[in-house]
Amino acid sequence: MTAGNATLALGIAGGGLNLFSTLAGANATRSADELQADAAATNALIAERAAASSIVSGQTQADNINTRGAQTLASQRAAQAANGVDVNSGTAANVQASTKYITEQNVNQTLANAANAAMGYTTQSQNYADRAGQLRAAADSNSSLVAGTSSLLTSATSVASNWYRMQRVGVQ
Repeated sequence: MTAGNATLALGIAGGGLNLFSTLAGANATRSADELQADAAATNALIAERAAASSIVSGQTQADNINTRGAQTLASQRAAQAANGVDVNSGTAANVQASTKYITEQNVNQTLANAANAAMGYTTQSQNYADRAGQLRAAADSNSSLVAGTSSLLTSATSVASNWYRMQRVGVQ
C-alpha cells in the first residue's frame, strides 16, 4: 500500500468513526431531551395538584376560622348574659359585631392567600408544560439521519480533497 493510499484509507476510516460518533451523539441528545421533557411534564402535573391542594387547604382553614369565630362569639354572648348584660344592644352588640367582622376578614384573607398560592402553582405548571413541549420539539427535530448525512458528506469532501491534492502533486 502506498503512502497516498494509506492516507486516503485513514481518512475514510476517520470519516466512519466520525459518522458513528455523530449518530451516537444525535441519539443521546434526543434521549436526553425526551427524558427532560418527561420530567417537566411530571413537574407540571405535580404543580397542578399542588394548586388544587392549596385551594382545598385554604377552604379547610377558612372553615376552621369560621368555627373558632362562632365559638368566640358564643363565649362572648354567654359571658355577657351571665353578667346580666343585654346581648342584643349597646356595647355587647358592638363587641359581637366586631368579632363577626374580624372573623369574616380572616376568612377572606385565608381564601385570598389560597387563591394566590394556587395561581402561583398553576403558572408554574404551565411553565413546566411549555418547557416539556419545547424539549419534545427539540427531540423531534434532532434527526440522526440528517446528522449522519452531514458527517458523511463532510468526511467524503475531506477525503476527495486529499485525493485531488495528492493527484496534483503526483503522490500515489
